[in-house]
Amino acid sequence: MRVTTFPDWTFDYEETRMGWYNLNATRITGNIIGIDGTDEYSGLERIISDIVDFELTQNRTYSYWNNVFAEIFKSNGIIFNNTLKLEKPNDHFKSWVIKLYDVELYFKSSEPEIRLIRNEKRLYSKKWTEFSGTEFYKLLNEIKPAANNV
Repeated sequence: MRVTTFPDWTFDYEETRMGWYNLNATRITGNIIGIDGTDEYSGLERIISDIVDFELTQNRTYSYWNNVFAEIFKSNGIIFNNTLKLEKPNDHFKSWVIKLYDVELYFKSSEPEIRLIRNEKRLYSKKWTEFSGTEFYKLLNEIKPAANNV
């Protein structure tokens, strides 16, 4: 699954030589993450992992993470039903669920954990305190085949 957008971040690519890029991601607050001299795909993956790690340190609301996954699914053409509806988007609140046919990605706030379940079988589970940029890509690699096999 390819990640080309991320809420609150913009990306700049500069091809320094054929197939090699300097990639920069800028947050709306002005924070910048950059990688020099990399191919586009692995550079973007590294920057996204760094963004996830950064946003986790910022204690973003769970609704923010729901929006992250919703945007990724939209940009990859994955049809889903997002059950999150908030009056105040920055509220810290309960759980959220995104359904992909018979696959569910959800955050369970009672025992802060993110889970991917298909037909009552757990495909991925990680305590929120252990979630990281690396885990983000592990989860995406579980979602892609689960979403494509429905």
